[in-house]
Amino acid sequence: MWKWIWPSVGAVPVSQDLNTEMFDRVDYPYSETFVREAIQNSLDARLDAAKPVTVNFRFHTANLGARRPFLGQLRGYREKAHLGWPEDWDKNRISWLTVEDFNARGLDGSLLSRMSNFWNYWLNFGLSNKDGTGRGGRGIGRVTFLIASQIQTVLGFTKRFPDASMAACGMSVLRAGQHGDEFLSTHAYLAGSEQKSIYKLHDAQDFLTGLREAFELKGYDGPHSSGFALVIPYPHEDLKSAGILAAAIEHFAPAIMNGSLIVNVDERSLNADTIRNIAAAVSGSIRSPSIGRDVTRYLDLIDYALTGPLVTLPVASLKPPFEGQRESEAVKTLQLALLKSAPVGVRLEFPLRWDGKVTTVNLRAVLAHSSSDRQPIDRLFREGMSLPDVKAKMPGELDLVMLVDETTLATYLNLCEGKAHLDLLEPKEAKPKLRDAGFEPNFLVKRFVKSLPMELRILLTPDVVEPDSTVFDEFFSISVDGGGEGLSRRKKKAEDTKEEKRELPPAKTPAFLVETLPNGFRLRSNPNFTSWPVNLSVTMAYANGARSLSWSEYDFRLNELQIAHSNCQVDINKNRIQARDCTESTRLEVTGFDSNRELDTRLKVWTHAT
Repeated sequence: MWKWIWPSVGAVPVSQDLNTEMFDRVDYPYSETFVREAIQNSLDARLDAAKPVTVNFRFHTANLGARRPFLGQLRGYREKAHLGWPEDWDKNRISWLTVEDFNARGLDGSLLSRMSNFWNYWLNFGLSNKDGTGRGGRGIGRVTFLIASQIQTVLGFTKRFPDASMAACGMSVLRAGQHGDEFLSTHAYLAGSEQKSIYKLHDAQDFLTGLREAFELKGYDGPHSSGFALVIPYPHEDLKSAGILAAAIEHFAPAIMNGSLIVNVDERSLNADTIRNIAAAVSGSIRSPSIGRDVTRYLDLIDYALTGPLVTLPVASLKPPFEGQRESEAVKTLQLALLKSAPVGVRLEFPLRWDGKVTTVNLRAVLAHSSSDRQPIDRLFREGMSLPDVKAKMPGELDLVMLVDETTLATYLNLCEGKAHLDLLEPKEAKPKLRDAGFEPNFLVKRFVKSLPMELRILLTPDVVEPDSTVFDEFFSISVDGGGEGLSRRKKKAEDTKEEKRELPPAKTPAFLVETLPNGFRLRSNPNFTSWPVNLSVTMAYANGARSLSWSEYDFRLNELQIAHSNCQVDINKNRIQARDCTESTRLEVTGFDSNRELDTRLKVWTHAT
């Protein structure tokens, strides 16, 4: 039985936290972030830029047999820590998932240095040696592999570039606690012995060969001189082949379509030639409704961004964006093409200060009219990987895909991303990282890029209709002139004023009437409104006295409430409902909220862009 070490930490503080809430969310479950992290790491370790990175996901089931010596001691540790163990073990059965990459550097770095890439991966959570030029750099995404295992365990084997040396280790999350005179750590490691701040690995040939054969790690002989393999023992049941393929298509389609990435899942190979057929087969497993319901449209947009003609739009000033360009001939031509339902592609060129001078960077964007019965597609990709939370709050009726492949801009955005690499944020720790990478430590470019999903739509949509801001006037009994018992929308003039009262313009007719319910609300079309059809966005949160809404998934989850609607197409995203193609007979009712809390509900109405 190969030895595991559960170390004593002495007086060193511990943190029993896997950042689970960050990598296993309602909107992005670990089954999806697991795929994102695995492929991201492999792309960052790409060895030969002229060849694709290949990532293999394979599911296995077998008798314990040769696998027992590598996990047997760990069962005793988990029982000592009062943690569970799969019943299949006692039935002499084991399942596991392998993730292997090729044309990659492997897990390199000195085996004797705590701060090397190798030991950073296994020991230093929250630290990373990445310089920002890749797709990661926070040093915590690897926890998704531990979350994916029912016993929160991962084994790793690497064949390293350039010397083809081999090394292996394993890690399991336990529970820190007092055991006799020792206080034991949060993790145990598959290793021979402790060696100051690192471990002496099992390096005997029978161990390395036995690990590869037991868990069927193949491909590191012959043409593949380097790479990295992970073994996930007892993967959770919701990790499935179709889900892995779907997540790869949703989040890495540009890298697959441009030939940078091949993803093999069991017997299926996902590449530039097969992506459309496989996407059609697994579309039901794609999480995003806008992509899953029309995956061909999604791939067409990306293909156009990669290969189609682009109109260059220089952006001299990022604040405000596109100032004075709306009336330009180029923009008018693009607007006309969109009105004719043709896709349009633009290359935005704008300044970025780096390395002490201003350099011009660029990104590509493609827009097209979405189908009338579909939610608009809205995606930003940085170096082939999706940042799905960079999107417009009100996308209207235009699809949008943006690609950032220019290295300087991609590095800047990477340093501005959140820890799960889903959105562009402004964390305090980003400023010194930007400065160290040679950028000005401000977020002007980040804010510009994040605003583009809305600003591009506004720029290329003629006659944009402003949202109806008066829709809740009757509901809240708001008085226009300050009279009555309602709240005044403007200050009263002084009593002794002699100015004549100006005649107010006629009030807008709200599109919807609102009825409060004990645990929710009901909306119905206003019979006095005539400009149908319209689209409606309803945002909900419990009131907290602030002017802006503050919502948490712990307050409520819309997919767990009762939602009834008729004569409209409804999509749900977090705390927002979008009702499309509303008519004079539309109804929407949402119930199931906490009746002891005040619900703050806000509506935005807009007409079709055509």
